Parts: sequence; C-alpha cells; structure tokens
Amino acid sequence: MSRLKKIITCAVSGVLFALSGLSAPGAHAASADRVAYDRALIAKLPSTNDEIGLAFLKTANNFPDFKTVVQQSDAYKNMNDLAQQDYETRMVEQLQSKYMNFSVKQSDLIIRMKVSVLFQKLENGESILKLQTLKDDPVYFPFYFAKYPIAMIIKDMEMFREIRLNREETQIVYSRLSLDGYATLLLQLYALAADDQKPVMLDNIPQYPFLVDIGYIGFLNNRAEQIWAWKNPKLGTKSSVVARDLSDLVPDKEMPGRDLSAPPGQRGQ
Repeated sequence: MSRLKKIITCAVSGVLFALSGLSAPGAHAASADRVAYDRALIAKLPSTNDEIGLAFLKTANNFPDFKTVVQQSDAYKNMNDLAQQDYETRMVEQLQSKYMNFSVKQSDLIIRMKVSVLFQKLENGESILKLQTLKDDPVYFPFYFAKYPIAMIIKDMEMFREIRLNREETQIVYSRLSLDGYATLLLQLYALAADDQKPVMLDNIPQYPFLVDIGYIGFLNNRAEQIWAWKNPKLGTKSSVVARDLSDLVPDKEMPGRDLSAPPGQRGQ
C-alpha cells in the first residue's frame, strides 16, 4: 500500500496514530477543566448547507458557475419570474463572497447535534464516558449542494466513542452531565481534502468525500457548560492528503443499519 493510501485509510480507521495528528483521548485528551471555555466558539451557530457546500468546492479547487447553482436550487425554481431575477442577483453575490472568504487553512465549520452519552463510574474512582451516537464507520454527515451529494467525513471521530476519565475529570463530568445522558455535541472542523471527481459509496449512495479534521470537540449540557472537551494541539498541522484520491476512505463492504430517513448527523441512534 502506498504512503498516501496509508494516510487516507488512517483517517477512517484510526489505526496509525502517528499519522493521524491526534492523540488517543483516553490517554492525553484534556477535559473540560483544562480546555479554556471559549464563549464565542460555544455560541457559534452550526454551518449552513451552503457554507459546507462552498467549503467542499473550494477545498477541491472547484470554482463553480454560481448563476447555475442558484438557478438549480429549489428556492429559485419555486419563485415566479419576477422574483427570480432579484433572487438570482442577490444569491450569486452572497455565494461568491462566501466562497472567496473561506480559507481552507483557517476557516472553521461547525456541527452541533444532540447525542446520547453513557457515564460509567469505576471502582477506583475513575470513569468511562461512552458516546452512544454515531456508532458506524466512517462517521460522516451528508449534504447536497450544487448537484453534489457530499459526505463530510470526520477524521478520527472513532477515537472519541470511549473516553477514559481520571478522578478529577470524573467529578467534573458527573456534576455537569444530565441524568438522562443527553448532551450537545459541538464539533469545530477544518477542511483537509475533497474530491469532486470520484465519489465513494456510503450507505449504497455515491457521495463525494469531504475529509475534515477536528479542531475542537466538546459535550455541552443545557446550560452551555462544557461537560468534557478536547482541543487539537496540532490544529495548524494539516495531513498530507491529496484531494484527488480519497477512494480508500470507506470500507470495501457497506455497514448496514443506518437510518437514512433521519436528518444529517442523527443516524445510528
């Protein structure tokens, strides 16, 4: 297997930690008391479908015909002729501006979703925090933009399904996690690579892969307190993944059992 394919395969399997740019959370991930509370980040709204679609295209070095993109949208098609022209002008300007302002190296993308978390206390006073949601690999969120079915694949997300907590972290998590085990998962993501030429099969659907790295992952309660959080210490270091060869991002065989009727980010519950 070539070095490139090993790096790409690692992005899904998490087998080669040395190439992943991410430490195992059970060993070194900092808990909520060590990750500074970033009020601006925690208050951020989730990225829109347009923002993620434009980030995908820019990462793939694809400068689209924005007029065609707008004309192909459902909103445009459902308008009368008089309204279409004004809508097209405004939306083309907005999309162009968002596209030009997005920086592949610096701009972030935000995902927020409700998840189920299991807190298991151990006899030695430590504990394990288990993410019950997002159990299938690879973890991805589907989007559709400009005729592209996009699979935003979260690199190394599988490492956060089970988090070992020391005694100090255990007390913090215990005091902040709700009794029903539900929390808000907040992901701050950064683009790594995108392929707008060769789709991969996910859930028996051809989708164009958009690989993103985790800059911040946190579980928040309904008071917007950090239950547990981790920041990527290598935030500025991008993996050497080539945007034109992401075909190894998915296993050879599809994993059954995902609920495709659920909204993006809510499958597998």
